[in-house]
Amino acid sequence: MTLLELIRGTLEQLDRGTDAQTIEAWRDKLTRYFNDALMDLAAAAPPRHAEAVRLTNGAFSADSLEKECQKVLAVYIRGQRWPFYYGPSHREVRIPGQKDGEALVVYRTAMKELSIDTDVPELPESYHSALILYAVGRERSMGDGTSMASARACFELYAGKRRSLIQNYGNLDTRFYNCF
Repeated sequence: MTLLELIRGTLEQLDRGTDAQTIEAWRDKLTRYFNDALMDLAAAAPPRHAEAVRLTNGAFSADSLEKECQKVLAVYIRGQRWPFYYGPSHREVRIPGQKDGEALVVYRTAMKELSIDTDVPELPESYHSALILYAVGRERSMGDGTSMASARACFELYAGKRRSLIQNYGNLDTRFYNCF
């Protein structure tokens, strides 16, 4: 789902209109809610990326990776996991016993916040609805008693999605790669 689709879905759940004026009026608030949920999910299951790199003298720079690298988690060469260490700079990664060649690097990356209508959350598609649940819960939590009960239900459903994400996160060899 794109940011615009998330906004429309949330407004439908809140029984608000989805015309252009209503969407514009709610855009900033709902986008903040979605980004809060994304950061919560990223804290529970930090996003990672797998990428092929070219080794030069048994090393590569974390700055050369496609996404912002927060931490290298694993290095694979010809399907086998290899030990690695950081070189003189904390951005240089060295693989002992290797020279030039290819390696697959798995690393933790930052979750990209949503900002424009076409942005898509860096989550597996089945978890996009969790963002709507969170936003509806946040908005309804500011209402009367009936709205508060509905907000609790939304937060419980969101928490279930969050637990599911954590459970499906698995160990290093079965984690989601390039999904979020």
